[in-house]
Amino acid sequence: MSKYIPVARVASASFLATALLGMTACKPSKSSKRTTDEGGHAIEDLVSGITARFLAGGDSRDDHNHVLPWAFEEAQARGAKAFFFLGDMELTPELDAHFRRELDLLGPIPLFPAIGNHEVQQFGIFRMHFANGLIGPEKRFQAHFLGTPRTPVLSVMQDRVVYSVNLDAGVHFVALDNVSQPGFGEAQLAWLGQDLAVVKQDGRTKHIIIGLHKPLARNPLTKHSMEEDGPQGMKDSDAALALFEQSNVSLILASHLHEFAKFSQGGIESYITGGLGARLHRADKKDGSRAVHHFLQIDVVGPLVHVTMVPFNGPADVANDEEDDETSPKP
Repeated sequence: MSKYIPVARVASASFLATALLGMTACKPSKSSKRTTDEGGHAIEDLVSGITARFLAGGDSRDDHNHVLPWAFEEAQARGAKAFFFLGDMELTPELDAHFRRELDLLGPIPLFPAIGNHEVQQFGIFRMHFANGLIGPEKRFQAHFLGTPRTPVLSVMQDRVVYSVNLDAGVHFVALDNVSQPGFGEAQLAWLGQDLAVVKQDGRTKHIIIGLHKPLARNPLTKHSMEEDGPQGMKDSDAALALFEQSNVSLILASHLHEFAKFSQGGIESYITGGLGARLHRADKKDGSRAVHHFLQIDVVGPLVHVTMVPFNGPADVANDEEDDETSPKP
């Protein structure tokens, strides 16, 4: 049976049992065995060598080309154990019901979402409140997407979306919230330090994967990141990165920028994977970034983690230089 232990707060035993059954059913099939992806990129994914597979991506708002349904269907075909979604499900929180309907395409596969700025702000700009201002967007997001049979974890903070979970092959996934406030905030950083200290002492943990919406500040690619949150955002980003380095984090996954990019930050393999349907806004650059709809395939092969960018096999929705100012990278 698959190992599946929420480290935050477990919603209920029945929820956990449902998820366990679902994950056990998600086994890599012979039909998913391949040596190249749709773009011809090499994949070191002989099924016999993989101990667990996960998919990841973010930014599916305005998905006119139906990239998200394709990614969810691919998750089943490729035998994924879980899908890490990195925020910005829809253009505005009122449209999240559309995303919830598309979750049926994931079948029994668990979804572990991080919250994006379009989940807390109208059109990614104006902060939202519901029920005459009594319910914040974070609580509304938790009510819709956490504590369910598909996602049987609860946030460790009522006004943020923050949790961690132990998955197959010794993977520890941490979802952080860097959109509900500038930076992370002292309470979230304190919890993060405690969580990473605990798993560092746990011999069962082999790989730590961090999921968040905005990329960390001072990354080598873009300032469209926590850097835009000013001094507090940069200070908190630096503090989190220091914790990641101390804890030997394996991967940092972010979206927010509508493209694919890979780089190293603090010596940690890092990705921007905002390609699940939102309008692409960068041309391909010499820094290795690509304007392409896609998801990431994360294969755990014993002590190693292999990440493959799998491009969408349909049309691309690309903005011109004047469009989509809210997500355009800043100089």
